[in-house]
Amino acid sequence: MEADREMKKSKYFRCALWVLILIYGGFCTFLYYKQTFHVEGMPYESDLPYHISMAVEDHWFYSLTAVLYQLFFLTPFGSLLTALFLGCVTVGTVGATYFLLKEIVKKTRCGTVSEPLLLLFSLLCNIIMPFYLRAAHYQRYIGYQSPSVWHNSTYICMKLCGILVLILYLRLEEKYRTGLTVREWLLLAGAFVLVNAVKPSFSLVFLPVMAVYLLADLCRKVPFTKIFIFGLTVIPSLLVILWQNLVLFGDETGNGIEINYGYTLTLHSLHPKATLLLSVAFPLFVLLFLWKELFRDKWYLMSWSVWGVALLQVTFLSESGSRARDGNFMWGYSFGIFMISVWSVIKLLEAVTDPRGIFLKRGIRIGFAVTGFAILAYQCYCGLVFFYRLCLGITYWM
Repeated sequence: MEADREMKKSKYFRCALWVLILIYGGFCTFLYYKQTFHVEGMPYESDLPYHISMAVEDHWFYSLTAVLYQLFFLTPFGSLLTALFLGCVTVGTVGATYFLLKEIVKKTRCGTVSEPLLLLFSLLCNIIMPFYLRAAHYQRYIGYQSPSVWHNSTYICMKLCGILVLILYLRLEEKYRTGLTVREWLLLAGAFVLVNAVKPSFSLVFLPVMAVYLLADLCRKVPFTKIFIFGLTVIPSLLVILWQNLVLFGDETGNGIEINYGYTLTLHSLHPKATLLLSVAFPLFVLLFLWKELFRDKWYLMSWSVWGVALLQVTFLSESGSRARDGNFMWGYSFGIFMISVWSVIKLLEAVTDPRGIFLKRGIRIGFAVTGFAILAYQCYCGLVFFYRLCLGITYWM
């Protein structure tokens, strides 16, 4: 009887969360619909009308999203279809995050984590924003770095595709040592192609880490042929990046990539060092207590490695020409923050449910959990405030 009651509670909680997620998706769809219009005074300001204009009017594109916009605007309902599509992507991203969390849990000591709790965290991980302190910077988004973005449609779509790549990678990384089926190989290769076709930022920060992990496997005597076949999954997607590079940085564009230390990070921030730390407040707090886990948990190490590669890129690289002030290397860094945030949620749960070392002391364990979840809650509150104001038409430069 008690077990039945618990199952019913879990079911009701899960249903309530899905209702909440769908309501969130509805507000996102409303926001995206408003963003499709380029109105004087720039209410509901975003990059979306420019992306649509480049695709529909100029027939210039480097992203798969531009092809979709062209198709949508062949009908009288282009703005509505665009908004519905992006709304579905946003809800899908929450769902994909849930499955990503489930894959991460399988590779930790957490044991069984309730599905409603994972679903709640999947929602929180998609509204988390920087730890806002006005003394560090007066704007809530500009000047910080955020894993949650609602004004750039290519990042919104890339985030979902990147999560799907991570899910497949986590499922196949162990299995490839004994051999992948053709279907599995094609699924992963197709996922890499899809994410690059939307936006190459994910691959620019993830593939270097994947290469290092494959090299480490080679040092551990994993057969070279297995590593080679697994590594070949990225080759078709690299061809997509090559084509995008010609479109974005061809000789006629006047655009390029240059080494420019600190330019992107300091582009809009008054105190870039402070905002850099505040943007990763929650995962950094978890890391301060669990840094030894980097040597025990290769997946936790992978998430921070992706963040590290992204940080190096955003610190040393920038674009030149007409794209110089766009800060486009920030998109890969935003996904890197998302990765360490997701992994940090699970590592915090793991420290509480299966304590080791200093966490065997009940007081330390409770203090760590309360403080960690309080930081996470405040950053999610910052995200909710920002999202609410976006829905009112306030600029993301707020």
